[in-house]
Amino acid sequence: MKKIIFLLSALLLMGGSSFAQKKNVAKATSKIVADPQDTKGAKEAILLALKDSTTKNDAKTWFVAGDVYNAIYTEQQKIEWTQKKGDKALMANSVESACKAYLTADSLDKLPNAKGKIIPKYHAKVIEKVKALQRGFTEGGSYYYEQKDYKNALRFFDAYINYPNIPQMQGLGLEKDTLIPLITYYCGLCATQAEMPAVAVKYYEKVKDNMDSKWIYARLSDDYSQLKDTVNMIRMFKAGAQKFPQESYYVRSLINYYINQNKMDEALSWINAAIELDPKGAVLWNVKGRILESTNIEEAKKCYQQSIDLDPNFAEALGNMGRIYYNTAVEDLARINAIRDDKKYKIEKAKLKTSFQTPLPYFEKAYQLNPDERDYVIALRGIYYNLEMDAKYQEMDKKLKSM
Repeated sequence: MKKIIFLLSALLLMGGSSFAQKKNVAKATSKIVADPQDTKGAKEAILLALKDSTTKNDAKTWFVAGDVYNAIYTEQQKIEWTQKKGDKALMANSVESACKAYLTADSLDKLPNAKGKIIPKYHAKVIEKVKALQRGFTEGGSYYYEQKDYKNALRFFDAYINYPNIPQMQGLGLEKDTLIPLITYYCGLCATQAEMPAVAVKYYEKVKDNMDSKWIYARLSDDYSQLKDTVNMIRMFKAGAQKFPQESYYVRSLINYYINQNKMDEALSWINAAIELDPKGAVLWNVKGRILESTNIEEAKKCYQQSIDLDPNFAEALGNMGRIYYNTAVEDLARINAIRDDKKYKIEKAKLKTSFQTPLPYFEKAYQLNPDERDYVIALRGIYYNLEMDAKYQEMDKKLKSM
C-alpha cells in the first residue's frame, strides 16, 4: 500500500511539473499578446519551459519561444524607429534566437506522434515568420559592423545570404533577391576587416564581376598573394589586366612576378603590352631595359634612353644607363691591364679615359637626384679614380665610408 501511495505521489509530482511547464508556455504567450506587452516576463517563462525535460522537446514550446524573441525584436525596433534608442544588440540577438526557435519548432513538428502519424501544425506559420525575419539579419550585421565587431557582422550578413539554402525557405524564390550580391560584398569586407583573407576571397569571387569590380579584383589579387596562392594570384592579375586595361597595377604586378621568377620571356610579353597602353611611361621603358639587359644590351640601352627622354630626372634610368657604360669601362680596364706590351699598353690606357667619361654624366645626374644611393657613390668613386679627378674621388670616398 505504501508503495502504491509512493508511486502515485511520484506520478502526481511529474504531472505537476509537466503542468507547470506547460503553464509557462501559456504564460509566455499571454504576456506577448497582452496590452501592454511584457516581453521580459514572457522570456523568463519560456526559458523555464525550454530547460524542462517535459516541454523542451515540444514543437509548441519552441514556436512560442520564436514568438517571444520576435516580440522582443519588434519592441526594440519600434523604440528605435520612434525614439532612436532601440537596443540594437538585443534586436540582433533576438532575430537570431527567434529564427533558430522557429526552425527548431518546425523540425520537432515533423516528428511522428504517439500513433506514428505526422501531423504538422506550425510549418506554414514557421515559413511566414522566418521569411519575415530575414531583413533583421542585415540590421544585425550593420550594427556589429559599426561596432567594428567584424566577425559577428559577418555571421549576420552570411545568415542573410544563406536564407535561400534554409530547407524551409527553398522554393520561395529568395535566391532572386537583388540584395544578395551587395550583402555578399559586405561579407567580404567584414572578412577583410577581420583579417581573414581565406574567408574573404570566397565572398569576393562570387561578386567580383558585378560589384565594385575594380576594387575587388585588386583585393583578390592581394589576398591570394597573402595566402601564397600563386595560381589564383596570377589568375587575378591576368583577369584584371584584361578587364581593366587602363589600370597598370595588374600588368606591372605580372611583370614583377615574372622578373622575380626569372621568366623573362613572359615578363617581356607583359611589359610590351603595358607600353602599348602607356607608351609615355618612363618607368615601363626602364623596366623593359632591365629585362633586355641580359640578352640584348643595345636594345636595353635604347629603352633606358627612351625612359630618360621621357623623364630626364628619372634617377633609376640614369643609373641603369650609367651602369652599362661603367661596366664596359671596367671590362676595358681589365683587358688593358692584361696587356704585356708596354707600348701597346700606353696607347690603350690613353683611350681608357673615354670609356670612363661616358658613364660620368649619367651617374652625376643620378647622384644629384638621389645622393643616398650607395651604387651611385661607388660608381662615381671608381670613375673619378680612373679619370684621376682626385678631389672628386676623395669626396666620394669619404661619402662611401659614411654610408
